[in-house]
Formats: sequence, C-alpha cells, structure tokens
Amino acid sequence: MPLGFPLPDLMTIVMLSFAICTTVCALAMEAAVIFTPAFLFVFPVLVTGWPMLHPAEAIGLSLGVEVFGYTSSVSGYWYREQVDFGIAAKLLAITIPIAIVARAVSFLVPSNVLLLAFGFMLAGLAGVLFQAHRHGGRSLTEVVPFGEYLHSPTVTKDYLPQTRLFGEEGRGFDLSNSDRGFVAVGGVMAGLVGIAIGEISQTVLSIRKRVPLKISTGTSALVLHVTIIAALLMTLALMRFAPGLAGHGFSIPLRALAVIAPTVVVGGQVGSYVNSRLSEETTLRVLMTAYFLVGTFVVVRVLFL
Repeated sequence: MPLGFPLPDLMTIVMLSFAICTTVCALAMEAAVIFTPAFLFVFPVLVTGWPMLHPAEAIGLSLGVEVFGYTSSVSGYWYREQVDFGIAAKLLAITIPIAIVARAVSFLVPSNVLLLAFGFMLAGLAGVLFQAHRHGGRSLTEVVPFGEYLHSPTVTKDYLPQTRLFGEEGRGFDLSNSDRGFVAVGGVMAGLVGIAIGEISQTVLSIRKRVPLKISTGTSALVLHVTIIAALLMTLALMRFAPGLAGHGFSIPLRALAVIAPTVVVGGQVGSYVNSRLSEETTLRVLMTAYFLVGTFVVVRVLFL
C-alpha cells in the first residue's frame, strides 16, 4: 500500500485532488475553500484509512496543499504575463502581517463563527459580482483606451497586451482607504481559516479598480500564494512551539500531503492554462456561481447539519 493507502484509494485521492486544484487555480480561489470541507467530509467517506481530522488540522493540510498548487499555478500565470508584481506588492504589504497575527490567534475564535462569516462573505461577493456585471456601467470585458485610463480618477494606467499591467512596479496604481480595509479583511480571514484573500483581492482589483480580469486573476493568485505561505509558516511555528494551543496535539498528516502535493503541482499548471483559455465573461459567471454555491454550503452545513 503506497504511503499507507490501498491503490484504488490512492487513485481516488489523486483524481479528487487534481479536480479540486484545477478548479480553484483556474478561478484564483484558495485551495482551502474546497479542500478543507473535502478533507473533513468527503475524503473520510471515499478513502480507506483517511485520518479523521480536527478542523484546524484540515485547514493546516489545505494550506500545505495550497503552497504546492499555487507555486505551480502562479508560475503559469507569470509565464503568460498575467501577473503585475507592483500591484501585488502593495496588497501583500497589508495582507502578510495581518495574516500572521490572525493565524496566531486563530485557535481562540469559535470555528463556527468564522465559517458562518466566510459563508455569508462569499454569498455577498457573488452578489457584488452580479450587480457589477449587470449594472456597473462599463463592462469588465471592455477594453478601455490607454489615454482614457491614463486620466481616469480611479485607475490611472491601462494594461497593454504583452506588457506588465501598470508597469514600473505598480506606480500609478493607488488603493483608497476602503480598498485597504477590504484587503485587510482578506488578510484576517486568510490567517484565521485560510480563505477569502483570493476572493477579496480579485474583487478589489477587478470590480473596484477595474483591472482587466485576466490580470487581476493572476495577480490575485500571487497575493493569495504569498499570504498563505506566511500563514503556513505561522502554523508550523505553532506546531513546533505551541502544539496544545487548540486543546489537543496539532499535526498535519504528512503522508496525505505527500500524495496530494505532486498532484496539485500538475493541477496548478492546468488550472492556469484553463484560465488563460476562458473568456472574461465565462470566468465571471463561474466565479459568481462558485462563490454562491460554496458560501451557501458552508452556511447550511454550520446551521443545519
């Protein structure tokens, strides 16, 4: 039995992990959005010998998986010139310290409260995307001339094909106080339960700042990736120096991670490729649907199941 799993169950882990990773990377969603409930409720049913995980352990495993998957995915976005490092740096300056602090106190907050907040947040983001797409004036898919963007009060430069968006390390791109507030909330949620920073950064860039959707997706993936690495490092520090903080011995099932990690490396490349082939209209529709369905599932699961 490779890594303690029968071969049929090993193949089930690989196929499920590949499907989930391809989906989340194509949409710049956190792996924890789907992987955490899957680790808690789906894998134990379908995989013989799958460990029964505490939610904190499932989140830790999801963070580990996410690092591998988004390392691959972000490299794919970078290769296709869908990442603006200047914009990402401005967001990461907010999210990294907040995520580290939030992760340190995450075990002190009731998990149901966090999951409910996340579920309602996702449903709310689905509504924001829908309203912006339907009534937001300029379409997200519309290409705006460079000169018009250069003098725009909201976004001062435009993306030109085959160049880095906003160029010159993000100069000309500014965040308002409300933008910083939204991004900070994403950092808090990333630290607490490993979710929401991808969705929030994607919404801030594509809806509030009118960054072209393909560029906002790649840049959000980078912001998500680096923020989650910071949260994972704090998790590892807690495992090493405060393993009883959650009220029990905390560990990440490494044999499961050893199976999933190479799978999501491949899935990350496929996900970034799928994103590059989707139209912005299709990507937006799938994002709205995914946010609504996952948010509704989390709320129903917490309140009724």
